[in-house]
Amino acid sequence: MAETLLIVFVVFVLLGMPVSIALGVGTLAAAMLYPALNPIIIPTRFVGLLSDSFLLLSAPLFILAGNIAARGGVARAIIDLATVLVGRFRGGLAYVNILDSMIFGGISGSAVADVSALGTFLIPQMVRKGYDRDFATVLTICTAILAPIVPPSIVAVIYAWMADESVAAIFAGGYLPGLLVAIGMAVPTFVIARQRNYPREPRPTLASFTLAVRDALPGLLIPIIIMGGILAGWFTPTEAAAVAVVYALAVPPLFYRELSWREVPGIFADSARLSGVIGLIIGLVGAFGWVLTYSKFPFRVAEFIGAFAPTWWLFMMFVMVLYVFLGTFLTPSEIILVTVPVLLPGAQALGIHPIHFGMVCVIASAIGHVTPPVGLCLFLGMAISGLPMEKLVKPLVPFLVAIVAVLLLVAFVPETVLFLPRAFGFVK
Repeated sequence: MAETLLIVFVVFVLLGMPVSIALGVGTLAAAMLYPALNPIIIPTRFVGLLSDSFLLLSAPLFILAGNIAARGGVARAIIDLATVLVGRFRGGLAYVNILDSMIFGGISGSAVADVSALGTFLIPQMVRKGYDRDFATVLTICTAILAPIVPPSIVAVIYAWMADESVAAIFAGGYLPGLLVAIGMAVPTFVIARQRNYPREPRPTLASFTLAVRDALPGLLIPIIIMGGILAGWFTPTEAAAVAVVYALAVPPLFYRELSWREVPGIFADSARLSGVIGLIIGLVGAFGWVLTYSKFPFRVAEFIGAFAPTWWLFMMFVMVLYVFLGTFLTPSEIILVTVPVLLPGAQALGIHPIHFGMVCVIASAIGHVTPPVGLCLFLGMAISGLPMEKLVKPLVPFLVAIVAVLLLVAFVPETVLFLPRAFGFVK
């Protein structure tokens, strides 16, 4: 039963069918071929999952808040703040790029939104200041990986729902790994900036620093509202996302005056389209996962992995290699939705904490944003810069090495993830 389901799913994905539709076709094939099942499980599970989970409502709300912030002047204010903080170093705009992505990722939760909002401004500006176009493009798409790691991460919300874990815990667990990834990307940036003698930005005056902080403060309050409300116990993640949407709608138009009310319907429409894609995948994954569970496939996989990788660190190596491979043709959300029901039982059997395992999954799947042939951020960066893929593959290597090195550190040192959730009382 499970074998039929997976074979049909893989075949149709390889033939180019969208993953969400391939999930539904695979489930339908299994339901029609085996009398024990009934095709009615597909609409039943689809509607049941999407209507019963209050937590899942936070994902489209985070998407909407990020899109409003991206077009409302928040991105520009954050770039100005990062410039006065780190622009004075050699290759200053490159460090601005990294810091921007870390801050803006804490607002949007989406790597694609990060590249769209920051890349359209930073890549041309870096080129005008004398940075190589391929370097500026590669750095921008790689720093976007921070968005799914630093809370509020849409991928982390999906994992928490799949694993039935606390969203607040996995959000708290994303801060140190996000900081480590940012430091990791700063290392090749430092070397390349020195080798190519990239310029520094002028040292900020007290007046320019004060102005940048004042302008950025309304935008910076968005992640503070989200995480502060969750950590203080004032909001659930979904309520925090709703408050963030209301705040983002009120502040940028009034403070930054860069968002016309005529643009708001278009922002809602774009957010609805992306949310609809995620919702379709989640709904069909519900039926897909039900068939897998009914056939006891996850437990058979856990037993197999237990024999193949009898220790937790071998299991982690297996998961990371698998995720990096799957990232070459699936998006992070798709990888999480398809694999977590199968792999999580094996991780728990080996004593791996679900929050630690989840953050490893989030980082490993996020690498797929920048790897060919279907890396969304890679293609978006190509569209912004006008460079073909072959011009970007070689410059990508040092940054991918840095990200993988941090992934290994996070995987084999659980406290890099669990320290803050323990400190806040989310994990014992």
